[in-house]
Amino acid sequence: FGSDCMGPCCSVLGWSNRRFDGERVLLPAGCPLNPVPMSGACGCAVLVTVEIKPERLHDFLKAMNADVCGSRDKSLDPGCLRFDLLRDRDDPNKFYFYELYVDDDGAAKHKNTAHYKVWTDFKASGGVVSQAVTRCEMSSLPEWSLQTSPSDGQPACAVVVAVEIQPDRLEEFLRVLQEDAGGSRDKALDPGALRFDLLRDREVRNKFYFYEAYVDDAAAAHHKTTKHYHAWADFKASGGVLSQAAIKAEAASIPGGWAFQP
Repeated sequence: FGSDCMGPCCSVLGWSNRRFDGERVLLPAGCPLNPVPMSGACGCAVLVTVEIKPERLHDFLKAMNADVCGSRDKSLDPGCLRFDLLRDRDDPNKFYFYELYVDDDGAAKHKNTAHYKVWTDFKASGGVVSQAVTRCEMSSLPEWSLQTSPSDGQPACAVVVAVEIQPDRLEEFLRVLQEDAGGSRDKALDPGALRFDLLRDREVRNKFYFYEAYVDDAAAAHHKTTKHYHAWADFKASGGVLSQAAIKAEAASIPGGWAFQP
């Protein structure tokens, strides 16, 4: 990502220059690249979609490198549970932020940090074509909705699936998703699955989001052959789903190995 860091963020955050796969990236000292156990209920989740000007992609990734890694540092952003950056598989200028916070207060404090300001400064400079935000939570869901085991690797295949469920079948839906999520996290059953979280929309209470990450397309295809996936497919076939839409993304093309939190 160019020359050595000499800007104000480096002095504020204690940045270090490191190289990954021939690319120089700027990481806050102690950026958690190794698996970090996640604990605590998620009372606030944010799914952000941004389209970036093509000529500003390098600047965008530098800014997000600061924001993502700073967000994972508990000494800087104690209320942040997870922050992933994904790239759309069809549009290389479109990205998705997956942000989990302990509660609304944790999310508000995130917006007062130096690393968040790096992102807002980039946005203020005109690098963002469009932005949309979806607000979710997990605190109304059972504990299993949030995966607490580490995710090992950068996914070449990730999906965010939005589903609207028949209101009178919510209890059955949650039983089915517990089976699907639990099986997906079992390496003996679904070895290429890296992550499976379930989120709930904060405004439309029968709308949910699956956050799924896989090593590659072959792993995602294998997932659809499993017994736990077929529990979901059978529920859908029985008429329990009013609508479904999916976003296809990945993190493997983002240099440095920092985009997807372990």
